[in-house]
Amino acid sequence: MFDISFSELLLFFVVALVVLGPERMPGLVRAIGRWTGKARGYVRNLTAELERETHLAEMKKQIEDAHRILREQSAEVRSNVELNLKAIREGAHSAGSAETSADPVMKPLSAASIPAEPALPNAQEKSSPASPAATPSNHYGP
Repeated sequence: MFDISFSELLLFFVVALVVLGPERMPGLVRAIGRWTGKARGYVRNLTAELERETHLAEMKKQIEDAHRILREQSAEVRSNVELNLKAIREGAHSAGSAETSADPVMKPLSAASIPAEPALPNAQEKSSPASPAATPSNHYGP
């Protein structure tokens, strides 16, 4: 910002020495040194604070971007899940109606399909088995 060469500083020092004198010059140089140190400290703190603020603003932007992406992806996943559930429900509904029409057990019974009286076996068939193989085997004896 200020472009001061060494020769200009030397000229400034000589003029200050002539005007102020050798007794007050060391106190003035000390005060100028303190002021420049304080000014440098303020500038350093200001730049550090500005860097923190810009870093914080960048982090906030990154967090907002991450939230936006997360919302978009969750909405996409939610819509995919809803579509899949709808397809599963439609598939189960169509499979259920196909099974009931193809499977006679699943058909609702009508009054015409129920026999009036159940057929009972004859008394002869109950008393004499048709063959010895049809008799239940007894493992404990003949």
